[in-house]
Amino acid sequence: MTSNLQVRAGQFNQAARQGAYILIALLLPRLGVPRSVIGQWETLLFLGYVLGFGWTTGLLQGFLVRMGDLAGARATRFARRAVGTTALFSAGLLLAAAAFHGPLFRLLQLDGEPLGWPFFFLLLFSRWPGFCFEQALLLAGRVGWLTVYSVANALGLLLSLLLPLYLGHDMLYAMRWLAGFAGAKALGLMLWAWFSSPGPVEESYPAQMTEWLRQSRPLVAYASVAALVTAVDPWIVNYWSGGDEEVFAIFRYGVRELPLLAALISGMTVVAIPLIGRDTPAGLDLLRRQSRQLFHYVFALSLLMMLTAHWWWTLVFTPVFADSLPIFRTYLLVVGCRLVFAMTVLTALKQTRSIYLWGLAELVVNVVLSLALAPRFGLQGIIWATVIASYFHELCLVLYLRFRTGTAWQSYADLRWYAGYLLVLFGAYYWML
Repeated sequence: MTSNLQVRAGQFNQAARQGAYILIALLLPRLGVPRSVIGQWETLLFLGYVLGFGWTTGLLQGFLVRMGDLAGARATRFARRAVGTTALFSAGLLLAAAAFHGPLFRLLQLDGEPLGWPFFFLLLFSRWPGFCFEQALLLAGRVGWLTVYSVANALGLLLSLLLPLYLGHDMLYAMRWLAGFAGAKALGLMLWAWFSSPGPVEESYPAQMTEWLRQSRPLVAYASVAALVTAVDPWIVNYWSGGDEEVFAIFRYGVRELPLLAALISGMTVVAIPLIGRDTPAGLDLLRRQSRQLFHYVFALSLLMMLTAHWWWTLVFTPVFADSLPIFRTYLLVVGCRLVFAMTVLTALKQTRSIYLWGLAELVVNVVLSLALAPRFGLQGIIWATVIASYFHELCLVLYLRFRTGTAWQSYADLRWYAGYLLVLFGAYYWML
């Protein structure tokens, strides 16, 4: 199994999941769902991000580092235990959030309870343990099984939510079907984790999980701060708009990531992190080559979308979300931050003890600028603050990596292509103002 094939398989898995959510966003307005109800669905997606991004991202990165240290049956047993442990964490967190949902919703500046939130919680319970399951299949070289799972997962998500709406039912009824799909998926994951064929037991369950959590602790801290940085924009939007669901929907439709960008990046880093940990020169070379390919695709697509969005935006998202176009153009500038992989290298080299401090610095910059710009420029000012804070954060990580390990930026990125594309992207944005 070559590294390139694993990268492609990981990218397909991420693309299938992200593509399903993109299709849902595109089809909800066309199925006659009111903008206020779409706003509640987007609120649930935001709620899921707030509850899960920090700890799941940190544990998953720690999972990849740990899998790079293990092999064979030991890696398989660890992966199954990790899925079960993640399910236990998920259940505990979601039960606590359900018990205190009133204060939680008020803290997030929500105007009442989002429609069908208990059903969405069941979807989260099936989603979070699935992350470790997917990466376990990928790192074990089971590309065929991962492809089948990816397709089934995406189709199940789409059909369970959209088919009832197409047949004339309301959103709450559709979310009941979504919860049914989520329950079946969660049951399948638990059967895989808890009723698998036993392997050698060199390490006890507590010892394995303790070591995993120890390695993941700084990564969870960093990812939690990163989640706060991302969550502060929706929070400020809700605070500024008084919890208006339609304004929140306009904001959320404008700040959508470039199609499949997260999938392409995640599929690459899943393979690069264990390889850099085992063989640093080879891993950095893989990251440099693969990221250069991403530059060509991602920057070119960003430029194309920025320059042509006024022609296709309302055709794709309907005139209901015409006000989201200026926000979308500005948010495209964040693409350059997504293609700086200093955090990937820091994770692989286990230099993660203090990186959460850089996340806190980004959070402070973002909050200060958002509060300063929002009163005058509204939603646009909040996005400008995000762009500035994001580039500040990535520059800090690049410098920190160089200081801690001596790893130069050009060793894992082709800076000539990166700098050229970035200047053209900002030039195009200035031209479209």
